[in-house]
Amino acid sequence: MQRGDLLDMQQRSALAGRLGKFCFIPIGLLLLLAAVCTAWTTKAWLAGAVEVRGQVIEMVRVRAKESQGYLFTPLVRFQTVDGRMVEFQSSHRSNPPAYYTGQAVSVLYDPEQPNSAAIRGVLSIWSLPMVLGFLGAIFLALGTAIAALIERELAQPDMDAKFVGS
Repeated sequence: MQRGDLLDMQQRSALAGRLGKFCFIPIGLLLLLAAVCTAWTTKAWLAGAVEVRGQVIEMVRVRAKESQGYLFTPLVRFQTVDGRMVEFQSSHRSNPPAYYTGQAVSVLYDPEQPNSAAIRGVLSIWSLPMVLGFLGAIFLALGTAIAALIERELAQPDMDAKFVGS
């Protein structure tokens, strides 16, 4: 191995270490912070939400963006505590459909904004904090691993360096 190749490898290793430290780790931390904020907001929304029974009145077929397939989302009707009838389309989409027409469901809604309702369920309520937390943990773990491995590699004396001058 020649001296120029050794320096080039060290520069690439240093670049990878900086990428881990200054890109992956901060992105991971920001995603984890966003997960905590969305979880806090969701928890606050749940504290003020009212729970009532609703009914799926239709399964709306929605074209998936990237593929040729379709996803299904429930159109739900419920009656508020003060007697108003409200319909909303859930943001939770799936294939196969997670609900069926005529199915009774638990609905959570804000009394001040009944149109922003949600079907009570882990995915329909907590999916955003879960996804952000998962992605944040992956970025943080990757960045930490890259930075630690590169730091360890750069700290070790290179055995090939002894033979470069020979």
